[in-house]
Amino acid sequence: MSVLVAGLIILSCLAAAGFLVRRLVAAHIRLTDLKRLENLLAVHAEKSPQPGAGTMSRLPSFLERKLARAGWEPTRRQLTAGAAAASFVVLVATLLAGPLGALLSAVTLVLLVLVALEYRAGVRVRLLSECMLGFLERMRQLLSVGNSLSVALERAVENSPAIVTQCLTPTLRRIANGSGVAESLERAAAEMDLYELHLLATATRTNLRFGGSMTAILRNIIENIRRRASIERELRANTTQVRASAWVLALLPVLVATLVILTNRDYSHWFLATETGHYMLAYAIFSQIAGALCMRMIIRTRY
Repeated sequence: MSVLVAGLIILSCLAAAGFLVRRLVAAHIRLTDLKRLENLLAVHAEKSPQPGAGTMSRLPSFLERKLARAGWEPTRRQLTAGAAAASFVVLVATLLAGPLGALLSAVTLVLLVLVALEYRAGVRVRLLSECMLGFLERMRQLLSVGNSLSVALERAVENSPAIVTQCLTPTLRRIANGSGVAESLERAAAEMDLYELHLLATATRTNLRFGGSMTAILRNIIENIRRRASIERELRANTTQVRASAWVLALLPVLVATLVILTNRDYSHWFLATETGHYMLAYAIFSQIAGALCMRMIIRTRY
């Protein structure tokens, strides 16, 4: 009886050992396949590198989106040079005006960078929006002669202006690497935050899921974009006086403060030399920024 129990125990141990060896061999095979796949992807990445991808991946997500919209892909050397220049400016401000001057200079530099990014992104998105109507029309024509959606998208991008090619080339790269057309367009729409791209991505997702004529959908999208552009032009024409008044109200305090500083140095020196003046100066700057943002929200004419 004891021999039988010992044999059963030995057989159980051998079975467990065999099962573990089999799992280890299977895991080793999977690990080898994963390493081989990583090597292939690394070779492909070396053949077709994406400019600034290593630097962009280390930045915060909101800054990555702003840089993508602005079309800027800073290298590590450029970021280092910018950080060194900003540190030098803050150091000089600290030596000349103390901690308050350093704080104001740092905030000013950050705001200037954000404003520059926002301005360039706005210009780039506006140029892209102006070209989207022709791009969608080319896609519709290519689809009507029998091309598939991915082929029509690729050929339309290749035959479009440079701004469309720059913004949608990453989308074509994702599709070529195996991503879906709808997913790639949705990602491009999220990065650029463009109304026309959102429409195209939604139409593509709907067509791939429920079927139907993509040519007819694009025709309706083109008609919608034309009507929207007409309404926006009418809105801007009707709100010209309000926008001019907003610009005057926003720039008038800055102009008055500049004149006071130039004509009465003793009066302006009080704001820099006393603690109460520091508080009032900070309150004035904060109120000016808040008022400008509120007026911008009021006069926006996007439809």
